[in-house]
Amino acid sequence: MIKNLVFDLGNVLIEWNPDKIFRHFEAGEMRRQSLREAIFDSHLWHQTDWGSLSLSEACKLAQQNLDPSFEAVVEKIFFHWYEAVDVYQNLQEKIEQWSKLGYHIYILSTTCEIFYRIEQAGLLPIFPLLSGYILSSEVKVVKPYKKIYQELLEKYNLKPEESVFMDDIQVNLDTAREMDFETILAKSELENIEALDCLLLSKGMFGSVGLSTNLDIES
Repeated sequence: MIKNLVFDLGNVLIEWNPDKIFRHFEAGEMRRQSLREAIFDSHLWHQTDWGSLSLSEACKLAQQNLDPSFEAVVEKIFFHWYEAVDVYQNLQEKIEQWSKLGYHIYILSTTCEIFYRIEQAGLLPIFPLLSGYILSSEVKVVKPYKKIYQELLEKYNLKPEESVFMDDIQVNLDTAREMDFETILAKSELENIEALDCLLLSKGMFGSVGLSTNLDIES
């Protein structure tokens, strides 16, 4: 019986596409490569996910690795990347329906304090519906390490066998499955809605909660 619906953030609730982000903020191909090297290849971004650097600290370090002409665009990428990507509104509307049916909604994400900026920008309309959330930067561990899943289970007193986790990265789902979560590999927004509808139809608390169809479901 499923009671808890747990969602990743990037590529589940909101698009995460670094190439698209770089193209949005910087037209020059060579400059985009320099930005990628300073922000991602340097592991500064990853350190914000771990909580070992704040966004401001990582941004300043990246700026120091580039000439002054990059200063503004580096800041935009760190603090405003969500303006360049899509928000999966249809899934979030469906989550609201599931919440009204009594399912508890959670977010489990490898991310930093940008989460709060995304919410304040109105891109997470499901935020008021959440029964809880775990951000990697706050617990100092990222997926797929088991500790981050344990943080979710222990903080909110959840049973993994009563929970389904949706993520776009298979290794993250592998860990969740080892811990007895049901899992769904995120693909397209429509497929994600249908996959979770189908799973809840077969294992949910309330029987049919929507359409069911033949789907590739990781469970």
